[in-house]
Amino acid sequence: MKNSNEKRVSIVTRNTNETKISVKIDLDGKGINSICTGLPFFDHMLEQLSKHSSIDLELNCLGDLKVDAHHTMEDCGWAIGDAVKKALGEKKGIKRYSFNYLPMDECLTRCCIDISGRPWLIWNVFLPNMSIKNIETEIFREFFQAFSQAGGITIHIENLYGSNTHHIIESCFKTFAVGLRKAINIDLKNFDSIPSTKGKL
Repeated sequence: MKNSNEKRVSIVTRNTNETKISVKIDLDGKGINSICTGLPFFDHMLEQLSKHSSIDLELNCLGDLKVDAHHTMEDCGWAIGDAVKKALGEKKGIKRYSFNYLPMDECLTRCCIDISGRPWLIWNVFLPNMSIKNIETEIFREFFQAFSQAGGITIHIENLYGSNTHHIIESCFKTFAVGLRKAINIDLKNFDSIPSTKGKL
């Protein structure tokens, strides 16, 4: 349980037969990051997530990449989502909701977030290419699905249009980052209350 005077920082480790992950985050950081997953393109996407959410993120993952990228990306989603949930504590004072559109060259992507305690992912994203940088593009959905489940966050991501797979994926991470930054920000008008009529999130 965190109160308004506590730092919103957490450390998570996740060790399985498939991945070994350590994560440290600061929700009130400046987007400083140190990320190593063994997947350079995925590292770049997580750097975008950190930078545009202003969440400081340290992440190291040793995964079974000899199999494929699936376990690494999914388990990183679980670990980061869990870290966000722990750092938020009882979620007192957060804005909770956010929505935004993010353009990236020829594509436009929308993200809506509710830090509700109820995990749900809507992923309306068509990726023209089946793989990018040796990663099957369908696995990116699994990252967001795991993040939603572990974080207890409702996430709707929809690419409205676009033709470049790199741009579409990057716009998904960036719009999610911007939305997450808005949703976790403290509402100065209600900084000492939980944003729910139930009194709990």
